[in-house]
Amino acid sequence: MAVTRAHKVLATAPDNPQWLLELAHWLRYYQVGIWQLFFWAGQFDIIAKAAGNDRRRQNYSIQTATNMMAAMAILDWKDAVIHQGYLTHAALNRGHQLVIEYEEQHRRAQAFMLRVFADWVGDVSHQWPAYAYDEPIYEALLAKWRTPSPDDLMPCLLAACDRHTWQTGKESQKSSYDFNQDWHLERVPVEILYILRLRQWEGLANPQKIDHPLLAAPFDQLPPEQPVPELDELMQGVLKRAREDWPQYDEVLSLPALRC
Repeated sequence: MAVTRAHKVLATAPDNPQWLLELAHWLRYYQVGIWQLFFWAGQFDIIAKAAGNDRRRQNYSIQTATNMMAAMAILDWKDAVIHQGYLTHAALNRGHQLVIEYEEQHRRAQAFMLRVFADWVGDVSHQWPAYAYDEPIYEALLAKWRTPSPDDLMPCLLAACDRHTWQTGKESQKSSYDFNQDWHLERVPVEILYILRLRQWEGLANPQKIDHPLLAAPFDQLPPEQPVPELDELMQGVLKRAREDWPQYDEVLSLPALRC
């Protein structure tokens, strides 16, 4: 539910003056949920190995995890982006990703954002299938995202904006789209705002204006840093029970463990 609500908040942001507050609320719920999912996938591996088989829990959506990482960047939650990026790479490298999504649906935009994350932090990587490297628009943007000159970056950003608009169809068994109608991101430039936020964190100047319909208000500028909401009673209860039952819970989800 949280990931669905977060996507809808992004989609309706132009008509909702409270969208940043609501996005922050649902992202906190998403965080607790994805921590649980990742932890239990690892526990399933341990149980399966003890039983003498190599089955894995493969239920980690790279598409939604990466979209939510970009949403955290929009809110200027740097620590959350770092944790989410490492968490998603750990899920990939341990084989917990959804198989059909990873092997058949070819989410190039999400693979691109994760490759940019890996380039940004410098100490994590994933060997993607060939499709992740075959989009010239993303290869050019990956090569130039750190350029000091906003003018040099602009053609790459505009090309990526155009590609976003081409990737907004309705999902079917025959067709997959990075920003499909199921997640309501047809007019939400998450990948562009993500790049601009990483550049801001790197101390690099961003273009004053990107003249493209996707970058209409409120996505025409990066919002200021948003407060991280406190965990409510439900979220606290979930984490309390997990830590009581599994004392290693926080260690498994720690950055040092995710980097391994």
